[in-house]
Amino acid sequence: KQWYQRRVAITAGIIDILAANGIEDPPRSQRVFWALCEGATATALLVAGGTDALGALQTVSIITGLPYTIILCFLCISLWRALAMEMGDIDPYGPDFKVSVIDPITTWKPELWLGFLKNLFITPFTLYKVMTALGQGVGNSISMAMTAFICWLLWIILLILQIEVEGSFALGWVFYLGFVTCITITRHKVRLQNGINGNPCEDFFCALILYPCTAVQLEEAVRPRGEGITTLMPAPADMQNYRDVVVENPAADKSNQEDENSV
Repeated sequence: KQWYQRRVAITAGIIDILAANGIEDPPRSQRVFWALCEGATATALLVAGGTDALGALQTVSIITGLPYTIILCFLCISLWRALAMEMGDIDPYGPDFKVSVIDPITTWKPELWLGFLKNLFITPFTLYKVMTALGQGVGNSISMAMTAFICWLLWIILLILQIEVEGSFALGWVFYLGFVTCITITRHKVRLQNGINGNPCEDFFCALILYPCTAVQLEEAVRPRGEGITTLMPAPADMQNYRDVVVENPAADKSNQEDENSV
């Protein structure tokens, strides 16, 4: 009960500040109102649920908080990248995947939808095509695809086997992590070859949470003539001359700076 009382008090305080438009010391009457509302709601839930209500409420709180934890992880990465761009550590006009990880489920593009549905089942074959397109050799490509296929198949079989064999699902998720690792390695190779900013942790969590979307992204990234690669931000027209001088010919830019200093 003390746990839930503290949780209600904290929640009431947060809602009170939000309702006061961010004021850290809201009016006392408003504070009392939200505390009474939260207390009444908690009391009703505890009375209606009986002796098991508290455990059920704790479970529900954890389950509902899990998706927000994942969202916060992505928001932290986004904030870090925005700050890195602001400080000049990341080129905002550098290369990036043309298809975002969430595009297959958030855009109105039938070809991406079909790619998503297809890669629910044939991601190992997609990895083979991507590895071949990267020039990794047929042997390495087949090894990666076969490893991914075996891990994916055992994951499905062991999850189904849970109906008859208690605890087999745990081993199944171990094989799923092996499958995710294969996708992570492939995405890491695609990023390195195209100079795309990122890190292996991002690759891993993209594959862990949305492996069909990640497979679609990789399949699009290895299209011929660089059709699957774009820039983080579209470069304005007046930036083109700057990129020609600074990126393509840094020696010329240095000489221009020396001329300006001498003047």
